[in-house]
Amino acid sequence: MAHGALSETPTDVGESDPTAKRTGVKAIARNVYLNDRWLQCALLAFMAVYYGFVLNVTATHYLMNKTFNSMLDHLVHGQVDVDPNVIGYEGFLHNGHVYSYFGITCALLRLPLLLFHRLDLDVTVWSCLVAVCLAGMMKIRAVLFLRRHCGATPASEGVFALMLTYIVLGGAEVGYLKSSIFQEVIFWAVAFAAVFVYFAVKGIVNGQFTVATLSWMALAAGLALLTRVSTGIGLCAAFALLLFVLMIEELYARRTIFTRRFLAPVAVLTALIILVGTVNYLRWGNPATFADYKSYIIANNQRDHRDALLMQAYGTFNLVRTPYTLGYYFFPVFAMQGPHGHLLFQETQTRLFSDIELPPSSFLLTDLLPFCFIALLAIALWKHRNLGSPPAGKWAAAVALGLFVPCALMLTLIWMTYRYRMEFYPEIDFLAFLGLYATVSNPALLAWVRRRHRWMLAATMVSIASAFAAMMLYWFSDWGPYQRLLGGGLVHYYMQNGYLYLKNSGFAFIY
Repeated sequence: MAHGALSETPTDVGESDPTAKRTGVKAIARNVYLNDRWLQCALLAFMAVYYGFVLNVTATHYLMNKTFNSMLDHLVHGQVDVDPNVIGYEGFLHNGHVYSYFGITCALLRLPLLLFHRLDLDVTVWSCLVAVCLAGMMKIRAVLFLRRHCGATPASEGVFALMLTYIVLGGAEVGYLKSSIFQEVIFWAVAFAAVFVYFAVKGIVNGQFTVATLSWMALAAGLALLTRVSTGIGLCAAFALLLFVLMIEELYARRTIFTRRFLAPVAVLTALIILVGTVNYLRWGNPATFADYKSYIIANNQRDHRDALLMQAYGTFNLVRTPYTLGYYFFPVFAMQGPHGHLLFQETQTRLFSDIELPPSSFLLTDLLPFCFIALLAIALWKHRNLGSPPAGKWAAAVALGLFVPCALMLTLIWMTYRYRMEFYPEIDFLAFLGLYATVSNPALLAWVRRRHRWMLAATMVSIASAFAAMMLYWFSDWGPYQRLLGGGLVHYYMQNGYLYLKNSGFAFIY
C-alpha cells in the first residue's frame, strides 16, 4: 500500500510520462518564441551554425580572396591601389597602377588583422558570415518590432511565424550562400540596406523619424555607398527623398528645418560621401567616378574587345535591355534551348549583353511569401484609396522610390549576374514588411488571410525550397557567360557539374 502511494506521487508521474516531457519542451519553445530577446539569440545561433557550415563548404581559397588584405595594406600607407598579382584580371590598370572597383569597407573590416600582423589570412568566409547574419538579424528585428507594435494575437501569431521562417530559411539569407569576395561585397551592402530598411519601417510605423532613426539611416546609406555603389546610390536616394518630404512638412508647419533632427544625419551622410569621393578621386581623378571600365583588364584582354564594343553601342546601362532582364529575374527561360538547338533569344543575348550568368532563378518562386505580402499591401492601399495619403504614406512612397534605383540599374545593366539579384531585396523587404504591417493591423484583411492560411503556408514552403534549390544550383554553376557552357543542355550541365562538385568537396563520401 505504501509502495503504491509512493509510486503515484506527482514527481514520479512527471518523470515517467513522455507526454508531460513533450508539454514541457513545447512550453519552453513557446516561451522563447514569445520573448524577443531569447528568440533573437536562438535564431542568431541557428543562422551562425547553418550559414557558417554552408559558407565553409563552398569556400574556395583563391589568391584573389586576399584583395581586401592587399587594399588595407596599401591604405595604411596612404595608397588606394592593390597588388596586381592578387586581384588579377579583375583589376583596373590606370596611370600605371592597378585598382579595384570595390569600395574600401571590406578592407577596413580587416583592420583587426593588422593588430596581429596576419594580413596573410583569408577571412572571406567569416566576413560573409557576419554580413549575412547581420542582414538576417535586422530583418528579424523588423518583424519583431511589428509584432510588439501591433500586439501578438492568436490571429496574427501564425503570420509573424511564417515571415520569420522565410527570413531564416529562405530569401536572401539562403539563396546566395557562396563564399567569394564578389559575394562578400554584396553581402555587406545588403546588410547595410537591411539596417536602413529596419529604421525606415520603424519610423513609418511609429509615425515619426527621430534624430537617432535618421542618423542610423544616414550611416547605413553612407556605408553602403562606401561598399557597393549601386546599393549605396539607392539608399542615398531613398534617404534624400525621405528627408525632402520631412523638410517640406516642417516648412508647411512653419517650423525651421535647421535643427539637430536634420543637421545630424545630413552631417553623417555628408562625411561618408566625402570619404567615398576622396577614394574615387585618388583612383580615377574624379570624385564622381566609381569605376573606369576603359581600364578594365579583363575587357581589354579579350580578343575582340566585346565588352568595349557593347558599351560603345548601347552603354553600360540602357532601357532597351529591360524586357529581357525582366525575364531573367522573374521568368528565366533564357537558359532553355529552342527547337533548333539554339538558346532562346540568343540573338538578343549576344547583341545586348556581355555576361549572362547561371543559375536560372525567379523571385516569384524564391520570394513568393514576401510578394504575397506586397500584394496584400496593394489591396490595403486600393481599399483606402479615397482617404488620401497620410504623412506615413508619403514617407513610405519616398523610401520605396529611392530603393527602386538599384532595381532599375540592374534591369538596364550590360551584365546579368546571379548575385545582382540581391540588389532587389531592399525594395522587396521594405514593401513586404509594410504589407505584413497592413495585414496584421487590419482585422478584415487578417481574417481573409487566416481563412487562406494553407495558401500562405504553401507560399512559405515554396519560397524556402526554391531558395535552397537556387543555392545548390549556384554552387554547381561556373562563373561567367552561360552561353558557352550549355552545349549539352541545362539538365546535362547541372548533372555533370553537380557530380564533380560533390565528388571534389566534403560530400565525396556520398560516392
